[in-house]
Formats: sequence, structure tokens, C-alpha cells
Amino acid sequence: MKTDVHVVELHLTVPFAISRATQTTKKVVLVELREGERVSRGEGVPDAFFGESAESIERDVRSALDLLPKDPLDLTLLGARLDERFPHGGAACCAIDVLAHDRAAQAAGVPLREFLGLAPAEPPPTSFTIGIAEPAVMAERAAKAAAQGFTVLKVKLGHGDDVAILSAIRERFDGVIRVDPNAAWSVEEAPGRIARLVPFGIEFVEQPVTPDDIDGLRLVRERSELPIVVDEAAVRAADVPRLAGACDGINVKLQKCGGVGPARAMITAAHERGLKVMLGCRAAETSVAIAAAAHLAPAVEWADLDGNLLITDDPFRAVRVENGRFVYPDRPGLGAIPA
Repeated sequence: MKTDVHVVELHLTVPFAISRATQTTKKVVLVELREGERVSRGEGVPDAFFGESAESIERDVRSALDLLPKDPLDLTLLGARLDERFPHGGAACCAIDVLAHDRAAQAAGVPLREFLGLAPAEPPPTSFTIGIAEPAVMAERAAKAAAQGFTVLKVKLGHGDDVAILSAIRERFDGVIRVDPNAAWSVEEAPGRIARLVPFGIEFVEQPVTPDDIDGLRLVRERSELPIVVDEAAVRAADVPRLAGACDGINVKLQKCGGVGPARAMITAAHERGLKVMLGCRAAETSVAIAAAAHLAPAVEWADLDGNLLITDDPFRAVRVENGRFVYPDRPGLGAIPA
């Protein structure tokens, strides 16, 4: 058994801007476990919003490798160990959990989605994300995504004129549009902003207000003409009960909740309360992290898994995207191999 943990810097195809930050590069942490001919992989993608850095994730992953059970199929034991070590989930927990699921599915000799009992169910199409820029630039990027076969966009808002942005995009794109201001709006202004978006046929609004104001979120939802989905407010399964009645759906990110196991718990908790689920990702992820979520995608209503499509230097290939749809490899586990 041999392990390797290292940091890789990824480069975004275009500057990626949301309401609180702009990125051109992103450091992620990759972990590999070699057992004979079998190579299992995991990935941790830090988010400063949650106090994470590549350095902290690398340190935490190294310290948690001894949590892996001797039996690759004993994911119950691993889950208990990870919950104790990482009670709030996060990217380091995700890296270990994803590696363990890759390892288990490979040991079973089947693709991860089959191991999870989700094959051959059809996953939803993934959206393609349009970061904040000048309206004409955003519209051009939307048109390019449409030419590549994407039928769903996630449009970042929070800076500039929302109406001008969506007017420009709608001239070039006639598919489904979701918007995400990344908590940039106040409770008082959000209903009015949302009302101005209705004529553009928006599917839902993601995290319009600060994630720590659930009462305010509930007020926004009551006054909103569009469905409300939360992201930063929904980190782990324990967060879901308090969100029931305050939103229409949640964004589950493996990097946020701690991997495939915690994501499945969140999906179950949401569906039990009548909430829809979107599987999301961070601004830049390699095909290792994206594949883990894509294999889980048949269990949810929406997918936003384009982090590997936004970078120029993905070191792996796994689950392809054709016309916005996932194309799964027949290889066992994640199916991730060097590019």
C-alpha cells in the first residue's frame, strides 16, 4: 500500500467571478492509494468561505489516511471514523471519502454508480456556469455553451444590472436558466430583484440572501415568484430539517458535506421533507471530484457539475459530458484515469 498526497494548481479557461470573489486559478489536493495494480483516487477542493486552504486540506488529508479500513468494502466503519474526525464535513473529509468509494467500487469490480445502486437510472443534465462579466461577454459565453449542446445555464448575479445581463443572455440562449447571487442580496431587496427576473423564465434562484438568516430566507421565499434553492445554508444532513419551509431545494456539494456518504444522507433528508436536490461543485475541480458527484447524480433532480469543464488543465478524464449529458465509462470505481 502506497499513498501520495499533493497539491495541483488548476487554471480556469476564463476569469470566474461571483459576487464575492474572482478566480483565475485554483489549488486542489489530490490523494492516491496504490494497492498492487489498483489505484484509488480522491480530491479535496478548498473554499475560503468555509475557512479552508489547500495547505490546510493537504495537512488534514495526510493526518486522516489512517482512517481507511483494511477492508475496502467497510464503508460503514469509514463513515463513523470520518464523522468523528470531521464532524462538519469539508473538503479533506471529501477527499478521503471519495477515495474510499472509488476503492470499494473497484474492489467490487463495478462502476461507482452501479455500486451505489443507481445504474442504469438517467441523471439530469448538468448546467454550465456563466460567471459575472459585462452583459455582452456573458451573453457570448452563453451562446458558446449553447453551441456545445448545453441546455441549462447557471448565471451568476450580484454585481451590475441583473436585467441587462439576462436580457443579453436571452437574446443568445433559449434554454433553462438558473441564477445564483451567492448571498449578495439583502432580505429587504431580494423579493424585488427576483420579481424583475420573472419575465426571463428563470427556473430558480440559488442562495439569494446570507446563509445564517433562515428566518429572512423564509420571508424571501414567501414573497418570491420563483423557487428558492439554498447552497451555503445547507452543509450537512443535520442542516436540512431547519430549512424545510424556508426553501424549495438544496444544493448538495460533496466538497462541502464531506463526500459521497454524507451527500447521500443529505439527499435522503431533503427528499423526506419534500425538498428537491441539486448536486453542485466548486469553481474548479478535476474529473476525480466531478466523477464522484456525477455517479451520484441519478439520485437527484438537478445537476451543476461543470467544474472540470471550466479549466484548461484537467489531469484526469472520467465521466464525459456530451450535449450537457453525462457519459459514464465502463471502468470500475470512479473510472478516472490520467489524461
